[in-house]
Order: sequence, then C-alpha cells, then structure tokens
Amino acid sequence: MTTQNPRPDLTFEPMHADDLQQVLAIENQCFEDPWSTLYFRVSLKHPRSYEYFYVVRHERTVVGYIIFCILHEEAQILNIAVSPVCQRQGIGKYLLASALEMIQAAGGREVSLEVDVSNLPAQYLYRQFGFRICGIRKNYYGRYKDAYVLRKGVEADAT
Repeated sequence: MTTQNPRPDLTFEPMHADDLQQVLAIENQCFEDPWSTLYFRVSLKHPRSYEYFYVVRHERTVVGYIIFCILHEEAQILNIAVSPVCQRQGIGKYLLASALEMIQAAGGREVSLEVDVSNLPAQYLYRQFGFRICGIRKNYYGRYKDAYVLRKGVEADAT
C-alpha cells in the first residue's frame, strides 16, 4: 500500500493537545452529533496503546484528522474528518491511506468502520479502498439515522 500525499505542503503526524481547538472546530463543522471535548482531552492526556490520533497539517493549521484503533489483527476507523473548506482535495484519501498503511505495518489484517447511510461522499471514498458493506446498524447515529458497517481486508499493495 502506497500513501500518496496530494500536496507537498501537507504532513501526516500524531495529534497533540495543542491541536485540540482546531480538531474540535472541524468535528463540530462536519458532524451533527460531534464527539465531546472531554473525550478528546482525556484520550490525548491518557492515550491507550491501541488508539491512534493523527492529523493532517498544512503549515500550522490542522485540515483533517483520523482516529483509529488496532487490536491484534483487527482495526477500526473510529472517526475521520476534513475541514469543509479543504474537502475534495485528496486529504481524506491521504488520511485513510496513511492509517491503512500503519494498520498493515502493525499486523492488522481486517479493518471496519461505520458510515451514515446518507453520507455518499464518504461511502465513495471507502469503496475506492476496497471497503464493502457487510451490515447495517439501525439508529446508530441517533433516532432514524442508520449506519452501514463496512469492512475490508488489508493486503500488501492494496489501495
């Protein structure tokens, strides 16, 4: 699996507490029911060995982030978002490819995630990487908002 950076001025790096304000701004812009500030603060202050928090940065500005976990051979993409003003520039693809590369390097063999059934751009991105629908979670995003469960195997040279 080869990670291609869409722009040379972007960096993929671990999220730090100093990034929190920018990450929360993106989280609140992208999701109707955003993750809590407390969750981010606690997770960054007391990281778990199996959770990974990464950002894509343009100079000093966070333009996107991804959170995933790896437990033995299984991984899950927990959250991914790109600032609305930076969407459709390959940043989401860069985030996902970078995370999948890390998962593969750590011995992960299968990756899953949930996506809102109405979020067609995200579904399109995941399909590009070989994710396929394997189930549905009723009311996952609140009342009447279902999620597809998507899954893919991680193999050498997969994209």
